[in-house]
Amino acid sequence: MGNSGMIIIIALIGVALIVMIPITIKKKRAERNKALISARHNKDEVWKSIKQYLKDSDQYGNKIISSYVAKRNDIYYINPNDSSYSRKKQRIVNRIRDYQYALEKKQVKTTNKKAKFVRPPIRDLYVVCFQTQNVKTGKIFPPQAIECEVVVHRIDRKTQDRQIFINGLCDYNKEMEWIAPIRDAEIERNKKIEEKELKKQEKLKAKLAKKQIKQQEKNNKK
Repeated sequence: MGNSGMIIIIALIGVALIVMIPITIKKKRAERNKALISARHNKDEVWKSIKQYLKDSDQYGNKIISSYVAKRNDIYYINPNDSSYSRKKQRIVNRIRDYQYALEKKQVKTTNKKAKFVRPPIRDLYVVCFQTQNVKTGKIFPPQAIECEVVVHRIDRKTQDRQIFINGLCDYNKEMEWIAPIRDAEIERNKKIEEKELKKQEKLKAKLAKKQIKQQEKNNKK
């Protein structure tokens, strides 16, 4: 009776594994595809924004040869890597800003009790750095940077309208002072991930090769 129960349990576990493994694989594949679609969509948005800026600034006949996007920190952001003086100064600025909003809210209510004070939303800003090359002459132009703003309007509970506005040209060198460390860290992180994946593949190949040798030795003994 005990052995029968154990066999049933093992069989159930086997069935559960057979069912769960494909589901897990399918779920991971779906998540990976979703991430790829999102990355492709973001890349398309960046490309379209740069092309629009080139058109607006009469830079015709140039193709994009490189681009990088960095999200600009919001006005309340306190960089943990800054000096204690800079962090303290930013906290004071944040408190002053909050106090000013509180005064504005009080003033609106005093003027009109039915009026509602709407605090300005934190802007979703990005800096797009890119470099272009003339298609005909092959001349490579100095890198440029533009600021883009993403504005989302809610149409209903399920639908949102996402728009991208180009605020204008930025000082490339000044922007790169804070973008370069982020970009370099990302490159280093991706490099480590690739190295780790390469080592994993090499181990797998070695394991398979070892298994094949053992199988060949086993066949030779027969």
